[in-house]
Amino acid sequence: MNKAGIICVALLAAIGFTVLPALAADVPVITLERVEVASLQPFYMAPKIAVPTKEDPKKTEDKAMSVGYSSTISLGYVLNIKNPGKEPVMLDELTFTTTFEGFETNTVTSYEDSWIPGGKTNQLRVLAVYEAHPTVLSLSVGSESAQKMQEMKITAPALVKKWWDQIDDFAFPVEVAHGTAVFKDAKGKDIRVSFSGKWGGKAEKK
Repeated sequence: MNKAGIICVALLAAIGFTVLPALAADVPVITLERVEVASLQPFYMAPKIAVPTKEDPKKTEDKAMSVGYSSTISLGYVLNIKNPGKEPVMLDELTFTTTFEGFETNTVTSYEDSWIPGGKTNQLRVLAVYEAHPTVLSLSVGSESAQKMQEMKITAPALVKKWWDQIDDFAFPVEVAHGTAVFKDAKGKDIRVSFSGKWGGKAEKK
């Protein structure tokens, strides 16, 4: 390599070491501030309801088409969204999965646009609603959940009832997992970040 080539390589290396860390430092950071109980109904699951057919009100739909009803929980996930850069960025969309004791329980998305000035931190509350009956059914899908419940020596309805009974005190860990967010800078360029967080549980509860 001639002298000019060596100088060029040295300059590129210098730019890489000085610019790349600065860009990484400017990427927005999302952290879980806390989880709040927005609303809570005592646990119950009612039997399936027989739905009358339109053709003959005295007859009911097939059992597979019948629906039940059960209690709900609403949780508010409060996220800190920090913009460490000098220029403002806009939060375009955000999604994450919630877990109770490591079991996936919901996936929520927020599409509200929010500008974060340079060097500032905004907060965003994302509401997630859980219903007992579908939550029990979701635990019946997949061998991983079945194995975990077997190790815990608990059934799906009993586990969900425990969550409903203990969510007020966050006696078990509630986590934000697989979080992704898309920001846009002033020129419309996408900035993608990932995030996760944990709240509750005996050891981790703040």
